[in-house]
This record gives sequence, C-alpha cells and structure tokens, in this order.
Amino acid sequence: MNAGDAAFYTRWILANGWAEAAGLGTTFAVGRLLAPLLESVTGALAIIGTAIIAIALGTLLEGVLVGFAQERVLRGRLIRLQPRAWIWATAAGAGLAWALGMIPSTVMAFLIQSSTATAAPVEPPAAIQYGLAAVLGLVAGPVLGLAQWFVLRRLIERAGLWLWANAIAWSVGMPLIFLGMDFVPWNGHPAAMFLAIYAVCTATGLVVGAIHGQFLVTLLRSSPSPSSLA
Repeated sequence: MNAGDAAFYTRWILANGWAEAAGLGTTFAVGRLLAPLLESVTGALAIIGTAIIAIALGTLLEGVLVGFAQERVLRGRLIRLQPRAWIWATAAGAGLAWALGMIPSTVMAFLIQSSTATAAPVEPPAAIQYGLAAVLGLVAGPVLGLAQWFVLRRLIERAGLWLWANAIAWSVGMPLIFLGMDFVPWNGHPAAMFLAIYAVCTATGLVVGAIHGQFLVTLLRSSPSPSSLA
C-alpha cells in the first residue's frame, strides 16, 4: 500500500469510527432513553412502534452520519462523485438494513405476546447469539451497501465487490456489537452506560471500516482514472 492509499485508508477507518459512534451510538442511547416510555405501552402498538422508531433512528442517525463521513473521504479519490449521492445511498441502505434487522425481534415479540406461557423466554447461549449475529451481519451488510453499489458502479470497475466487502465487514461487526452490549452497565450510572455504548460503537466502526476499507482501496487502485471515465 503506497503512501496515498495508506492515508486514504486511515482517514476511511477513522471516519467510520466516529460516524458509527455518533450515529449508531446515539441510536442506542436514544432507544435506551425511550425504553421506559415504550414499556408503558402494551400490545401490538408498542411492538410496531418500537420497530418503526428503531428503523427511523437508524436511518436518520447512523445512515446519514456514516454517509456524510464516508463521502468526505471518498470525494478525495472519486472526483465525479455527485454531492450527497453517497449520503442518500447510505441512508437508504441503513433503513433497509435496520428494517431487516428488526424483523426477528419484532416477530419474537409478537410470539411472546400471543403465548399463554407465563415463564420468561430463555435466551440461547452466548455462542449461538454471536453466531446468529454474524449471520445477520453477513446478510445485512450487502443490504446496507446495495444503494452505495448503485453509486459506485458508475464510477469504478468491479463495484460488485463492495457488496462482499460489506458482508464480510458486518459479519465481524455485528458480533462485536452483541458482545460489547453484554458489557454495557445498563443498570449502572447513566454516564458509565452511555460511555460504554459509544465506546462499543466506536470500536465496531473502526473494525468495520478497516475491513471494507481494504476492499475499497483495492477497488480504487485497480479502477481507471477519473479522466478516463469521463
């Protein structure tokens, strides 16, 4: 990796780190603050409302902020990238990914509500949870990157690899989120809780950015110069 690629790669990783912290971290923080209100509402309305709020926050916070951070770095290498195109694409992908990610918990909530059993549901072992999180990331990653692919395919060759990059990156990132959230002091001091949430999301963003950023550097290096694509 030459000096220019290394500088781009470093900026890309840092951009993903702070953007996931600000976007995903704030999404989780707001969700935690709204939890008591949502728990006071019962029935299908509460379940559907929770899903809608999560998708909206994920789209507006994570999607827009990550898209903004990534676009600032990417425009240094893709001068033909249309302003805000990457932001809108990232927000759209985030909305789809969050909708997909909310399906299991929403369905489970409806099943629990309709069940006549009085015993609390038993969570699967941690290893199974992390394995399922990896599968979720493997599926949701390409969904998140799909709209971005529509932007990239007009600017670089072999843009389809970006979908694989997101699949691999988020198959690692999702288990990190699940693992990190297990260590958040949810019933501790609010400052410690929020600090832990933002730390987990920062670490996840850095790792995810490092993985799909490696693919992006390769794609940009192997693509024609912007002048030849004009």
